[in-house]
Amino acid sequence: MNPKNMKFILVALTPVALYGLISGSQETVVWFLRGTDIEPALHSLYNGNSIFFNVSVGYLVSLFFWLIVVYLPERRRKNIIKNNLKNSYKNFKENIIQILLWASIGTHDSELPKELCDYKKFKEFFGKNRDELWYAALNGLQFDQTRMNDLLIEIEMLANEVAYTLNNVMFTDPKIHSFFKLLLENVYRLKNSSTYTYDQVKYVGNFLWGILAQWSFIDGQREEDIIQKMIERI
Repeated sequence: MNPKNMKFILVALTPVALYGLISGSQETVVWFLRGTDIEPALHSLYNGNSIFFNVSVGYLVSLFFWLIVVYLPERRRKNIIKNNLKNSYKNFKENIIQILLWASIGTHDSELPKELCDYKKFKEFFGKNRDELWYAALNGLQFDQTRMNDLLIEIEMLANEVAYTLNNVMFTDPKIHSFFKLLLENVYRLKNSSTYTYDQVKYVGNFLWGILAQWSFIDGQREEDIIQKMIERI
């Protein structure tokens, strides 16, 4: 069963179980509610149905243990993995930009990679003078295999984090799951397919430009970071 549907059913049944607890109890009103404004309403609900009462108690006890043993620990675990992926993606962008800066202009301000994580600033910086610095970065990677290897390591590290998330989080939205699977497939092709390895700098550059400039050859310019958006929706 879909986890979202299961949660909906559990939430919907809880008021019914609470009603059964109140209406079927041997005490028409529990001691701490006697004399309160809701006592008359509780008297009107009372029917003395012991079977309904026992089933309701069993359901509420089971729900309580499910919350503390399954749901809350799993939710905490999911949030830890999600936040870890979020931080890894942030570091990935900063590290990639730093490598591109070293490949294009060499020495640079230490805060510049963080600033260029903003896609508008990234496009403005690398896109000025007809993408002069962007092509300088690609040429730098072409003639410095060490920089290129560093770039591929960063891509592989992000892919490993995504793979870990896919293997350890139960996705409720198939679109998000498919998105991250496709991302891993694209990374695998970049590293292993003969089509991409023949001119690897070109294809890796296109891949990174799509992420850092938020550009899609299908949709055009995006106003939001699609990877960041999907991470938030996990």
